[in-house]
Amino acid sequence: MKQLLILHGDTDKAGINHEFAKAYRQGAEEAGAMVKELYIMDLKFNSNKQFSNQITPLEPDLQSALEKVRWATHLVLFCTVNHDSIPAKLSGFFDRLFLPPQGVVAGHFTGPGWYPGKSARIVSVLDEESWGEWQLTKQPTYHSIKRNVMERCRIMPVRTCTIGYVHSPENDYAKKWIGKMHAFGQKFM
Repeated sequence: MKQLLILHGDTDKAGINHEFAKAYRQGAEEAGAMVKELYIMDLKFNSNKQFSNQITPLEPDLQSALEKVRWATHLVLFCTVNHDSIPAKLSGFFDRLFLPPQGVVAGHFTGPGWYPGKSARIVSVLDEESWGEWQLTKQPTYHSIKRNVMERCRIMPVRTCTIGYVHSPENDYAKKWIGKMHAFGQKFM
C-alpha cells in the first residue's frame, strides 16, 4: 500500500495551500493510499544547524517527524513562496532533518538525511512579487529544495508545480488548480 506524507510548510492553516493539500489527500485516499500530515510550523525545534553541519540530537517533534518521513513512500510539500523565499522555519526543518549523511557504515546509514526509494512532489504558491519574477526568469525558489535537499537525500523522482498568485479559493484559477491537485493525488506519482 502506498503511504503519503503531506508536509504543510505554510503558516496559514486556512489558506489556499490547505485547500490544495485537502484536494491532494482526497485524490490519494480515493486511490487507496494511507495518508498522514505534518504541520511543520507547529513543530518545536531549533531551526539553526549546529556545529558545522554535524548531526545533532533531534528534539522530540523532529524525532516524530523523522518517523513519519521514514514511514512514507511519497512526500508532498505545500509551501508558500513570499518575496522569492520560503519561510525560515521550513528551511530549518530541511537543514535539520534532511542533512546529507555524515557517515555511512558498511553501506548503511540510519540517521536523518538518507531516504532512498521515496518520491516527492513540491507544490509552491508564489506571491504576486515572486510570480512576476518567475514569469521573467522561470527560476523558482523550490529548485534548491528539489536538488539540494531531496535529490541529495536520494528522494527521486521529485515533481514540481508552480502556482501563480492566487487571491481566493473561489476564483476559476484556484478551482482549476484544486482539480489538478485532486488528479495528482489520484495518480500518486
